[in-house]
Amino acid sequence: MDSDSEDSFEFEVEDETTHVGGDGSVVPNSLSRSQAWNLYVSHAFSTWNARGYEFAAILFTAAAYPDTLVAAALRMIIVYFSMILFSGWVGNWVEHSPNRLRTLLSTIIVNRGSVILGSFFWILILSQQDLVGDEASFVLPSNAVIKGIGFAVAVTFGIIERLSSSGNLISMERDWVVTVAAPVGQAYDLTHLNAVMRRIDLVCKLIAPILIAAVISALGSIRLGVVFTGLTSLFSIPVEVFSATRVWNSSPVLQAPRAVPPPPQPTAATQSRSWLARTRQYFHGFEMYFSTVVWVPSVALALMHFNMLTWRATFITYLINVGYSLNTITIARAVGSVFEITSTVITPRGIRYLGKTRRRHARLPSDDDDESGVGLIAGDHEEDEGEDRDVQTVVGLQRFGLWGASWQVVNTIPVTVALWAISALKEDESLSAVARRVVGEQASPNLAWSIILFSFLALSRLGVWVFDLTTQQLTQTLVPAHQRSSFAGTENSVVNIFELLGAVAAIAFPRIEQYRWLALASLVSVVISWAMYADWVRRQRGHLVHWEKLAQGVRLR
Repeated sequence: MDSDSEDSFEFEVEDETTHVGGDGSVVPNSLSRSQAWNLYVSHAFSTWNARGYEFAAILFTAAAYPDTLVAAALRMIIVYFSMILFSGWVGNWVEHSPNRLRTLLSTIIVNRGSVILGSFFWILILSQQDLVGDEASFVLPSNAVIKGIGFAVAVTFGIIERLSSSGNLISMERDWVVTVAAPVGQAYDLTHLNAVMRRIDLVCKLIAPILIAAVISALGSIRLGVVFTGLTSLFSIPVEVFSATRVWNSSPVLQAPRAVPPPPQPTAATQSRSWLARTRQYFHGFEMYFSTVVWVPSVALALMHFNMLTWRATFITYLINVGYSLNTITIARAVGSVFEITSTVITPRGIRYLGKTRRRHARLPSDDDDESGVGLIAGDHEEDEGEDRDVQTVVGLQRFGLWGASWQVVNTIPVTVALWAISALKEDESLSAVARRVVGEQASPNLAWSIILFSFLALSRLGVWVFDLTTQQLTQTLVPAHQRSSFAGTENSVVNIFELLGAVAAIAFPRIEQYRWLALASLVSVVISWAMYADWVRRQRGHLVHWEKLAQGVRLR
């Protein structure tokens, strides 16, 4: 891979080291330890609730419709489709909201309210007689129509929960964090904040589902699990509001009014409120998205969400059906989570290391540049040192992101091969293995292939989250400030397009023996994602590998 850079390249880095206050004064960005910890606490509670309800809704749906996967698949498709339609609107709303605190608190209140109200309808669904029996203290008569209506309302609140969670994440990651981040190289710079907040997300992703499952198991009631989920959302509201308010009250740059983009001028088409006008307005967000310099890395990362060799419901169902115990799956998933969390530790170091370049010409556009396009020479002036650090950060992001995507491809190949081998062995089971299943014993998958499958699957998670972190910071850095939130909303729509395609593919190939083809499709999607990103880096950097230096090194040997 690219180990050094001596070429010219151009990109735009938004300056976030200062902020213009409401009185016109320039306020330098700074973040104290107390502010950072309050920011982390608010984000942790939001992420905990989002990750917990995401898992809980799967359990509630399975308990409400225990004899079919149709309800679970239908809920996933409806939620994904709604996110595709409305995520862009959420991002646009965040972008046009002048008060940062009011925007963030609105997402918190709406999110927690939707979970609490949704929990009420889940209780009604799960209290029907055919699901709880006659021995329960609170039982409702079974009624398929009422159950269907309750499920539809619960799914609707689930959509609101996902959209408000998305708005909270956009407001936090694309506005608050970028605004308060310290200059590059200082404590609490953007790379550090991104890594810590992603680490919080991954820890919540690991622990929140385990806690909910443990509570349901200990209490012996799925309905009490619903109550636990609703109460958790209720009690977290004051903590989140208090933490976010403390950060806002102590930060002049957050309190300063945002530069809100002017609303589009009304035309005859928009005034008519026709479906064609609304469609054009919807696709305007995609026009903006694909006009940015970083749409290729963003789409490449979104394509990773089609990958079905991840710990989603379909993959877990496949593993159970081929003979893996729930304990084995839980342990393997936990090991993978350790590698995911490790990515947040090594990414800042990798960005700094690979960003150390010996550049002859590195250019950042400025208003003083003439039409000849002659850039600044890093190090010529003391005032260029901050710009030089920004350049090095972007170089490090590009390089380390490519390493992450490459690591994902390299480790996905043996995962796919192992899954094909396990599926083939499953089909070729001997008569004795079939006989064991008849008497109630499940034939265990091949040990060697199982070790390969779970080892490389865990290693692959390191690469995908390195790629995720670096791409996130590239979009934070290279997308203009007045477009960040709208970009993030449209980006979320693109992510959900590939999530939806993955769900549809799982429905189109529902049999266990067909999962090998889904695994192959997943490998193809990962390779395409790598190719898109590698081509983008090549066009930005002018090369991927210094072949002349590689040849020189070979000759020296």
